[in-house]
Amino acid sequence: FIGETGLEDTKWYNHKQNDALGYFMWARIQLALAGKMPLTGDHFKLLGQLFDFLRTIECWKDFDAGHWEEHSAQHASSLGPCLAAVRAFKQMIAQEGLKLPPCKDDTLDILEKGLQEQLDAILPNETVLPVEHTRDADSALIFLCYPLNVVTEDMGLQITERLTKVMGRIAMCRYRKDSYWCKDYKEKIGDDPTKHFTDEELKARDALLQTGEEAQWCLFDPMVSAYYGKLYQKTGKAEYLKLQQLFLSRALAAITGDDCEFGPWMCCEAYYLTKGEWKPNDNTPLVWTQIDLKMALYEMEKSLAAERPHGPPPGAVRPRRPPRAARANARTRVCARAPGGASDLFFLAASRALRPSPPPFASVERGRRCVYGRAELGGA
Repeated sequence: FIGETGLEDTKWYNHKQNDALGYFMWARIQLALAGKMPLTGDHFKLLGQLFDFLRTIECWKDFDAGHWEEHSAQHASSLGPCLAAVRAFKQMIAQEGLKLPPCKDDTLDILEKGLQEQLDAILPNETVLPVEHTRDADSALIFLCYPLNVVTEDMGLQITERLTKVMGRIAMCRYRKDSYWCKDYKEKIGDDPTKHFTDEELKARDALLQTGEEAQWCLFDPMVSAYYGKLYQKTGKAEYLKLQQLFLSRALAAITGDDCEFGPWMCCEAYYLTKGEWKPNDNTPLVWTQIDLKMALYEMEKSLAAERPHGPPPGAVRPRRPPRAARANARTRVCARAPGGASDLFFLAASRALRPSPPPFASVERGRRCVYGRAELGGA
């Protein structure tokens, strides 16, 4: 549908997205588990029907359009939300003491078994079938780490390692060889840059792409930051806190500045190359990016609250302050990474991320004032 009017969008659209169905179910169950929106009889019945539907289509081996509404394949990022919904529903049934789930008796167990087995076979890849669409790194997989939490810590770290393949100077590609919003996209595609493509049309669009000209999307750095925050809160390892702050700084640096055609202080969908410059694409501002950034800030607040005023967490190592020349060079590198439209405030935030004093176990109040003061650039 058209967001501004609520009316149906009559253009062709690839609606086959099991991930969207899984996210809807998972989010609805989370509201019920938190007591914010208890399940009514109709909603309870609807969830049962949707789980039976996922079983009927054998969603664990179904080919769908995935997060990006493109190539039909078996997407790990589509299996994850469905698995998260199954586990959340089981948790809700146990929490409420329900005896008769509103679906076939064995539906939830069949779904959980099939989805987990297929995820184990695919991850840390995004797709392995069909072979022509094999993809070993896709930024959508970060959502399996956070907020869905359907992977182990070891697998989560493998996924974040794979994301280094799609990391850019401003943000992250969705995946390499992604032609959506590639260089001079509107000039090449026409006056409807948001149109959707069939699998055959995608082949023609992909031919427009030159290596390294993929759009860089602002959705993912906040989620990577939030995930490292969860790891820090769980383990107390200082390196996770540094990575949390680094990716939060990257996310903040991507906020638009005064020279953006859509206005300053906007969370955009992506930056793309147009006439030799990286600029926000037309989907600016984007609520998806805004809520991702809000969650990253939320997890940073939790990490700061977890800091201990009388000493470091177990296993934490006090960071060593690098030489002055090294700090200056690093600040220059960070500023060079920031988009041309970002305000000086966020250049400063990213730059200060290289200053490792105070240490990770500074007081909570001082930490709140110096959120970006302890992360190091490292190799990212």
